[in-house]
Amino acid sequence: MSGKPTSLDDIDNFWDLESLLPQKRQVEPNRAVNTDTVEIELGGAELPKSRFGGSPIPQKPKDAPPPRPADEARRLRELAMRTRAKQNEPRPLDPYLIYEPESSIIKKVSVAKWPTRYTFYDKFRADAHRLWERESGECEPVSFFSYIPQYNQLSYAQLKWYLYWRGQARSGNFLPADYSYILLFIYEMLNCPDLMPPERGLELLCGVWLAYRPKYPRIDNYLSEWLCDYCLIYQLPCPTKALEPIMQAAVSAASFKEFYMDSGKIPDGAANMLSYTSNYDWRTSRYVTRENFGIFSEHINAAFAKVSRELLSADDESRSENRRTTVVRDAYSGALCVWDMKRCLTVEYISCTRSPKFRFIVTDIIKYSENRVRAALGIKPRLKVDSLTEEMRRCIDEYFDEHLPVRKASKAKAPAPVDEYEKLYEPANSDFSLERALEIEKKSWSTTEVLTSSLNDKSPLSDESPLNDKSSPNGEETDGFIQSEPPNSAPEKPGAADAPAAISELTRYDATPDQPFADDPFAELFSALDSDCLDALKMLADGDGQALTKIAARSGTLADALADKINETAFDIIGDALLEPSGSGYRIIPDYAEELRKER
Repeated sequence: MSGKPTSLDDIDNFWDLESLLPQKRQVEPNRAVNTDTVEIELGGAELPKSRFGGSPIPQKPKDAPPPRPADEARRLRELAMRTRAKQNEPRPLDPYLIYEPESSIIKKVSVAKWPTRYTFYDKFRADAHRLWERESGECEPVSFFSYIPQYNQLSYAQLKWYLYWRGQARSGNFLPADYSYILLFIYEMLNCPDLMPPERGLELLCGVWLAYRPKYPRIDNYLSEWLCDYCLIYQLPCPTKALEPIMQAAVSAASFKEFYMDSGKIPDGAANMLSYTSNYDWRTSRYVTRENFGIFSEHINAAFAKVSRELLSADDESRSENRRTTVVRDAYSGALCVWDMKRCLTVEYISCTRSPKFRFIVTDIIKYSENRVRAALGIKPRLKVDSLTEEMRRCIDEYFDEHLPVRKASKAKAPAPVDEYEKLYEPANSDFSLERALEIEKKSWSTTEVLTSSLNDKSPLSDESPLNDKSSPNGEETDGFIQSEPPNSAPEKPGAADAPAAISELTRYDATPDQPFADDPFAELFSALDSDCLDALKMLADGDGQALTKIAARSGTLADALADKINETAFDIIGDALLEPSGSGYRIIPDYAEELRKER
């Protein structure tokens, strides 16, 4: 079908879409294209060949024009973003200071200048030099706020108050001030070490930290890092004596915790290491009370210090478990710092927080030491210890044998003092006699017979003979009394069948039992639990995690209700719960699993 439709009445031509398109025009090629292979010969010197073989690589002409910016931008876009970022990183400079501090943890420190130069804080240091010796008289405080405080942000009244407050702070009198004034004072000491000896600057940094952290707790996050950098740059030791009241807060806030953990420098320095290098905190133990906290703290820290000094020495690579680590720090990160005061620090140290094996060893040292303190205090439950070697156990035992030995219980106990008044109410003590027991039982039944017969209205008791023994064994009426023989009455002569009852009666009225569970709370707990609870505990101790569900189904109750019953009884007797949820069931708390196995 060809040609355009002449009328819409022609239905066939109306649906011919090809006829509606314009006619294609034939294009004749201007020149012939030869696709045959052509051999090209290059003259002149021989070109270098590719290292992968094949044809030589043509050399770029020396007089070739430089690449256009568009071509260079296209080439950069083809590179990966990580590759471009790595190419743009400044190359670190060689350190100008390398030293080995007197520390059992930090082995070597390298200090290098900052690799890139910047000038946007130069005016701050110029103002600091100009106002360093300026002072002001007493004046009223003026509020001030700035994220990065500088001198050019202060008004005249604010500058006057800052100079007065700074003079008081330098003399040790830290007046109340806004947080921005405190930051400005810290920035001065970080950027002007040439105007103040580093030892004096460290003293002021510690003073500011101790004085203002109660009101501004966030200062811990900054000064824990900046003070560490300040000491490493100027070869100063950690000010452990000055920071002793807040040492745990400093270690907790610092990213380089080992700087504050040098146990060789601190008499009780093991406390910091124990707090952050172990998986167990002895201070949360239910046996550590306010009264004995000092005993636990003193001896656990001292025992760990002895083991650390003798067996975990960082100088012995075989014992340090290859824990030597290197960290690179940007000094004064987050602080206002000029370019030539900025430093790059490289520290080689013995890691105390990043070694899992070391954490397990420290954890078991704490548990074993706590067990020895418990034994000295007479506490029976013990913690499970797995990772300690015999050498470590012997080292800890040597310390406790010398400083806190276990007291052996004496076999003969001294008699308790007897109160003369209470002695009047004590039961009579006599030798056991079966005849005596039967006589007591017979008299008790006679008394019972008289008392029960007095309730009969027909035969009142006679006042003259309240204990009339003219009774008939067949219940006959005799002298106004109706008496009957009590059931199971004892015969006149004691027999073998009557001995258990007599013994029970004697034990009930004449014995003085002691407290049977005073030294064993778990035995008292087992005596207080019913049979369902005991069966559940036995099955849990054997490793059956669904024990409570099975026992609860047998007794027609819920597993959670049975667990609450056991835990509530345990709270009343031993002061703690016995069971804890575990997956889809319950399990015995590991601290008491061994005690339950013993009591079984």
